[in-house]
Amino acid sequence: MNEDLDIREALATGEGLEEVLIRATASEETLKEILHLLDDDLWTVQKNALKVVVEVARDRPELHESLITKLMVMLRRSEAVPLTQEIARAFGVLAEVAPDRISRVLPAVFANYRIGDPKIKVNMAYVLEEIMRVKPALLSNIFRDIGYMLVSRDTTDKLTALNFISALGENGVRYVSPFLPKLFNLLHDRDEIVRASAVETLVRIAELNEKLRKIIRTKLEEIDDRSDLVTKKVEEGLTRLAILDRGG
Repeated sequence: MNEDLDIREALATGEGLEEVLIRATASEETLKEILHLLDDDLWTVQKNALKVVVEVARDRPELHESLITKLMVMLRRSEAVPLTQEIARAFGVLAEVAPDRISRVLPAVFANYRIGDPKIKVNMAYVLEEIMRVKPALLSNIFRDIGYMLVSRDTTDKLTALNFISALGENGVRYVSPFLPKLFNLLHDRDEIVRASAVETLVRIAELNEKLRKIIRTKLEEIDDRSDLVTKKVEEGLTRLAILDRGG
């Protein structure tokens, strides 16, 4: 072990993180130092400090509540995408090891998404997508709101909801089936970006869920869209599904 290891420098560069983790696991003093660095001015230090803290917290239930509180603060402040992604990953880890605690803050996360400024909305969306991948049952109370987002007049709401549903698709048919009628309706949206994104989402769902593949392929084959972008997405999607079918 390197006795001269500078914790902050290691977190800033990302080098020696394994040794930092070993020290944080063995020493409360080192862990406190790393927790303090979650407020560092450099986002790379924050990101790597969080990575270490989350690994330690997996087996330390007494850290969960205070860490979740800290994550909410970091999430609102983050202006660096890699840091936001690490915060979202941390929420995902805690959703698996402390689902009850995470479920209590999810309404606040979704509320911040709905009423926050553009930066806040993006940051909250990262967390919601991660939860939908690892523990979708925790979000059952907001599925109805996602349905409303699909018919919103706000294009951003529609695109975000499509990302949410793509994440849900990784967890099986039962989470995405209720949204299919609205997804099919979005194939006729006035905005070509929304239509193209709806195609991508449907293709992703079909790739992951064989039971839905036939009905989705049929809908895609019926599309007669003047947009080159949408047409390209449809052709690419049908090709991917055909390859899957041949492989199966």
